[in-house]
Amino acid sequence: MSIAPSSRLRHPRLALALVLFAAATTIMDISLLIISLPAIGRDLLPDAATLALVPLAFSLAFALGLLPFGRLGDLVGRRKVLISGSAAWVVASLTMALAPSIAVLLASRLMAGLAAAALLPQAMALAARLGPSEGRVSGIGLFIATTACGSILSPLLGGAVLALDPGGFGWRLIFLYEGVAGLLIVAGGFLALPNTERSRAGFDGLGTFLFSLAILLVVVPLAVGRLAGWPVWIALPIAAALPVAVTLRRHLGRAATLGKPQILPASLISQPLVVGAVALTAVVFTTSPGIFAAMSTALQAGVGLAPDRTGLVLAAFPAGVLTASLVIGRLKGQPIDRQLALGALLFASGMLAIRALFAAAEPTPLPFAAAHYLSGLGMGTLVNALFRAVMAASPPADHGAAAGAQQAFQQVGAALGFAMVDLVFQNARLVALADGATAGEAFTSAGRAACLYPIAIFAVMIAGLVLHRLIRKPVIATGE
Repeated sequence: MSIAPSSRLRHPRLALALVLFAAATTIMDISLLIISLPAIGRDLLPDAATLALVPLAFSLAFALGLLPFGRLGDLVGRRKVLISGSAAWVVASLTMALAPSIAVLLASRLMAGLAAAALLPQAMALAARLGPSEGRVSGIGLFIATTACGSILSPLLGGAVLALDPGGFGWRLIFLYEGVAGLLIVAGGFLALPNTERSRAGFDGLGTFLFSLAILLVVVPLAVGRLAGWPVWIALPIAAALPVAVTLRRHLGRAATLGKPQILPASLISQPLVVGAVALTAVVFTTSPGIFAAMSTALQAGVGLAPDRTGLVLAAFPAGVLTASLVIGRLKGQPIDRQLALGALLFASGMLAIRALFAAAEPTPLPFAAAHYLSGLGMGTLVNALFRAVMAASPPADHGAAAGAQQAFQQVGAALGFAMVDLVFQNARLVALADGATAGEAFTSAGRAACLYPIAIFAVMIAGLVLHRLIRKPVIATGE
């Protein structure tokens, strides 16, 4: 991506600051929402299963939009797509702030997810172009650092807003802030952002449709299954996702042969290691951020922590991710499977500690924060290893598409995780209530049960990695 010859970059620093601000705004949204969920539930009074759809709606729309909107930026110009996405973000945020019902909030969360999918790929590409290309700090480095800082600050900001409640707006003030942030991005986009050259490669409409349909057929039944009482028929759309995926694979192969546009390069998905690493990315992200939506609710409604204390606890997780990313990035030559096993072990250890803390007589914020930090170290180690695996296994010409696919499936995993973790969480809460527990005790019990989901996922991953390493290990001759 390059700047169009007719575009003059009059305010380069402002343009870079603007795209970094846009990236931070979209990344901060999910943490701000998660910490607001108990307050939203008290205000709009949805049942617990419907409330769990609020964060899932954003992640699902985000996952669906990342690849097509990223490609649209190539075709019509990143400035235009970023400004349009920002305008949609403003509408969605203001609608969320004024939402009179849970139905309106859910619809606006879907719009916000699509808007974020339009914003983030353009912000990343523009940051790479506008930032320094040499030296210790690059545009991509600034992008990563900004989003990491946003992830750390967002639960602190959300917790402070809910605790102080300026003006009596409660959780609605958070979305009013996001609307104002969107207005600043729109205004700054017209003022400072450059036009970019447009690709003439074309848009893969059929591939986009098949890709989106496959995701919807898997995620939506899991999301609404609880609301519908888990009828048997929800297995049908999930099973239908497989032939859709096969059709997509064949379509991409034909498009590659004919030289037509492809939503994903056929050369990329023909690499088994790439497909495996991207699939593993989706599995890993089913554990986060869904588990932390459950933790936010359990800490506030069960343990009784105030929103600002809960924000402090949750902020420790992205702080651990950032720490691991900085440390692991300096370690060269470490085997990817060993790094994956270490990350899984750290994450599972943090979840075991959190589970034990929920059973303590008088749980306090600091030990919870330390356990979340440990899990964050694990996630940062895992993400680094998965990124290395995809880049190492994909052809250099497809690195951009590989990163986009990995990011999209990261969001697919997050959407699935919201559904799966909430299923465990709500079932445990209902069982505790049926056994005579108080509402607070039931939420605490549900928090402990939710920790079992990531523990199980990472225990299976560690076992698989160890087994793979043993099978791959050469037989040593004994000389007998």
